[in-house]
This record gives sequence, C-alpha cells and structure tokens, in this order.
Amino acid sequence: MKKLLVSIIILTLAASVAAAPVSKGSQMTAKLKGPDINWSVPEVGKEVQRETLDNGIIVYTMPDHRLPIIAVTVMIHCGGAYVPLDRMAVPDLAVNVMRSGGSTTMPVDSLNTILESIGGMLEIRPGDDNARATLDVMSRDMDLGFRLLADVLRNPAFPEDKLELAKEERRTDIRRRNDNPGGITGREFNHLLYGDHPSGRILEWSHIKPVTRADLVAYYDAFFAPNNLMFGITGDFDPVEIKALLNKYFGDWQKKDIVLPEVPKVDNTPKPGVYEVIKDINQANIRFGHLGIDRDNPDRYAVEIMNYILGGGSFTSRITSKVRSDEGLAYHAGSSFRADGRDLGTFNADCQTKLSTAHKAIRLMVDEVNRIRTEMVGDEELNAAKDSYINRYIFNFATAPQIVGQLMSLEFDNRPPDLLQKYLDNVRKITKEDILRVAQTYLKPENLSFVIVGNPTGFEKPLDEFGKVTTIELTEPVTD
Repeated sequence: MKKLLVSIIILTLAASVAAAPVSKGSQMTAKLKGPDINWSVPEVGKEVQRETLDNGIIVYTMPDHRLPIIAVTVMIHCGGAYVPLDRMAVPDLAVNVMRSGGSTTMPVDSLNTILESIGGMLEIRPGDDNARATLDVMSRDMDLGFRLLADVLRNPAFPEDKLELAKEERRTDIRRRNDNPGGITGREFNHLLYGDHPSGRILEWSHIKPVTRADLVAYYDAFFAPNNLMFGITGDFDPVEIKALLNKYFGDWQKKDIVLPEVPKVDNTPKPGVYEVIKDINQANIRFGHLGIDRDNPDRYAVEIMNYILGGGSFTSRITSKVRSDEGLAYHAGSSFRADGRDLGTFNADCQTKLSTAHKAIRLMVDEVNRIRTEMVGDEELNAAKDSYINRYIFNFATAPQIVGQLMSLEFDNRPPDLLQKYLDNVRKITKEDILRVAQTYLKPENLSFVIVGNPTGFEKPLDEFGKVTTIELTEPVTD
C-alpha cells in the first residue's frame, strides 16, 4: 500500500502541473513516472462483510488487526429533511442532547469519566437526512464500549437542563451570525436558491424557543429503531465476537414500523439578479450560481470534471488561475458543482476581494463560465483533470473505516451497489465533447444569482451589468 500511495502522489503531482504555466521545474515534474496502479475497489462479500440481525440492524464489518482499536459508526435515517419548517430545530437539539444529557441509567458525567479512563470517544452528530454515532475504543474495551453506545442510543434521558443549555448555545450562535461575512454569503445564497426547502432554511430563535423535552422524545420515538439504522465496524476484532456483542446489547431492541416522511422537492425556478447585502467592511464576499443537478444524473461525472477545470481544481483551475494567480485579486477563488444530493445541488463560484476590485473579480469569473461553454477544452487540460480524479480516488479507501463507510453509505442512500466500481470507468471515458456539452447544458449564465456581502459604495463600478440589483437587509436577529 505504501508503494502504491507513493506512486499515486507522483502521478497526482504530475497531473496537477500539467495545466499550469510551463517552467523547467514543471517540465521535470511532468516527466515523473511511477509504476502502474494495480488496485480494485473493495467489495461487499469480499473485503467487507454484510449481515442483518433478527431485529433489522444492518451490520458491515471489516477486521483490521494492525492496531488494537475498534471503530464503530452508526448511521440513522433521520434529520431536518424529514421535519416541517416550524420543527426544524428539533433534530439538531435531539441528537445533541442525546449525547450531552446521558442516559436514563447513567448521568453524562459518569459516562464521560468512564470514556476518559479508557481513552475512548463516543459522539453523535446530526446531518440533513441522517445522524451518525461514532465509537472509538481499544479492542480490549470493546464490550464496555458497546454497552455505553447501546445505553446512549437506546435510553436517552433528555434532561431539561441540558436541553436549555443547548438552546442557549444556539441562541448565542444566532446573535453572532452576522459577524462572519462568509457565513452571511453562504446563508443568503442558499436561502435565495432553495427558499424554505430544508436545504435553504434559516434557523431562528423562534424555531428554537418553543422546543420542549416532549418534542425531543417524540422525535426519538419516530426515528430511532434497530430497523432504521446501520452499523459499520472496523478494527481488531473477531467477527463472531462482534456479532455476540451486538446481540447482547442490541438484540432485544424491538423493531418499529417507521415510514420516513416525504422530503419536499426543490423548486427550480431561477432567481437571476444581483443581491447586495449591505455590511460596512472593506472586503466583498462574492458568491454566484444557480441550482444544478442531482446524484442520479448520468452526466454527473462529466459535470465534475468540467467543474474541476473551471474552478474546482485548486491552483490549476481556470478561475483560480485567472483571479488569484494572474490578477492577484483574491487569496481564494474557485467554483463547485454539488452533484451528490438526492435533489438538485448548486453550481456556485466564489471569492473574497477588495471592494474596489469586486466588479473586476466577478467579470473575470463570469467570463470563465462563458468561455468553458463556448470553447473546447484542450487535451492536456482534460487529461490532467481526469488523471487527478483517478489518482486521488484511492484515498477514499485508504483506511478500513473509510472503506466500510463508502460501502455502507451506498446502501444507506439507496445507491446502485456497483456505483463505486464503475466510477473510474465513467471518468476515463469523458471526452472534450462531453465537457462542452455539459457546460452548455448545465451552466446557465442567464440564471445566475449573485450574492455580494460588502459596502457597495466602495465598488469601482455598479454591478447592474450582471442583473437587476436588489438589496437584502441585514437585520439583527430576534433572540428574545
């Protein structure tokens, strides 16, 4: 594996400089060659085993005896995607207080003391359409670790004082949310494109204040059940012993009839124009874009490579090279094209620059969007992008937890089981014609929404050439 990773690093370095300005150093680096990569994507039934317990718990396991540790990830179908707008605060609070509040059989201070004494870690974190519990312990302590994990997942106490503390922490975050210009830009951009869809909601104190312990209990009862979760377990263990521990601590957990609520569809109505958020700062935080594609779109691979060339390829990408390297207008400038969601993701380009160069930076980025839609990319530029994607793909499978996580997520998200095996072939077959076609199909300059946080009086030119200018009032959040 070490030799393989060195080979990949050499190939990736060579690919990363292929599109950069030619110098003697870059010419030398481009000539570096490593051995051919002989590697295949791990598979369920080979490197990783899958089993379903009697109560519906799905378990992925991969022993790894190099270190005396056990790593467990539990994925639960739940999250803000499944609750209405007025209940949007509940999922985050419920998952937070599950961990911070301890269990009905063990106060959280005792739980933390035990974990500290064995050098273990147990966390639960919320996601948009999931929650993840993680456990890391020494293999000698795995019986105790599974007991603690089961206690937290099965017997949450949801104490009132911990709920109130979590609510106060979020109220403080809301009070301070206008302090960070980058945070404002992302928040307003997402809300502009998605509205009150779960992907665009803005959390307010009015959502948090009325949440009660009963709300947390009801949320837990609606989503937490053995047939609504998956385990991924890696480390120094015997599979027979792991199955015995799972049955010991989770085997009597009863199934529930759980029907996940339907997630609302994204409204794909374009909202073109310039949206200025007035804030008296000496920088302009810029983000523009529009809604894009979902993960089931067959063009997603070509779109990802197209965006890599446009602005997602670090220093070698066009937007970065033009705005950062050539013009020196921003430390960071780039683009992303999210294509991994169940519904439409976003295309966006962003940078932070001086007020006096905001117009110029936007103009340069928009020009690059237009150029990739009208000019065929070069062979060298395309091959460098594809090589970079291919060569770094193995790093998604560098550790046993990563391998199990990748395979488990396919089933959790109801994705094709052979998706990972076909990934590299889907990237390799992309042509210059594909790049031009997807750029013309999925990049829509006429639909661009521009969100700029800063003081417009400092702009060198008005931004109305990019669309009708609308002011978004940056009001103080209500936290009473």
